[in-house]
Amino acid sequence: MKKKIIIIGGGEHAGVIYDCVKEQKKFDLIGYLDKKKGFLSKKKIKYLGSENTFFKKFKKNKNIFFTIAIGDNYKRKKIYDDIKKFKIQINWGIVIHPSASISPLAKIDEGAQILNGSIISYKTRISKHVCIYTGAIIDHHNHFHSFSSAAPGACTGGNVEVGENSFLGINCSVKHGVKIGKKVVIGGNAFVNKNCSSNSLYFGIPARRVRKWKDEESYL
Repeated sequence: MKKKIIIIGGGEHAGVIYDCVKEQKKFDLIGYLDKKKGFLSKKKIKYLGSENTFFKKFKKNKNIFFTIAIGDNYKRKKIYDDIKKFKIQINWGIVIHPSASISPLAKIDEGAQILNGSIISYKTRISKHVCIYTGAIIDHHNHFHSFSSAAPGACTGGNVEVGENSFLGINCSVKHGVKIGKKVVIGGNAFVNKNCSSNSLYFGIPARRVRKWKDEESYL
């Protein structure tokens, strides 16, 4: 018997996650939650109402899993924190597109999303609610902390650490051994060859700190 899953979010990124769920064939999709009907309704996915209304009535069910289909790290974590306030046990699904290549010795935590064609190498840790986007290459012994993400085409060398809520932009490259702090945004096509301070925006070749970064700023 397949497990069931509910997608939180109804926008275009949720459409990508819906495609992964469909191709993964591990879950039966029940529907989606959002403040109002969104993109997934065009796919004839059942709208289940807002998160607030749904979780007020929801009771623990070991067969129902959830995934937060929000691309922005800050917004994804905020939704997670809001749901925690209901003090109910939630099962977070791991969504992996079948075209992704993942080492059997990599560790993927609950809520993570590994999208089309991405590569997760030997002894890498993908923590809770991390999103690895299409075609990203994550080499050996990396650690992506919770709520971080790597955009399409991002590439890391070995032993890279990416802090909580940090984002690697499209087609950026990170040299082996580099440590990226918390709440860092790396611009598209950047080459990161040195450690990056928390709460900062970096871009360029080589990447340089441009300014302080605030949680609520949009980067997608």
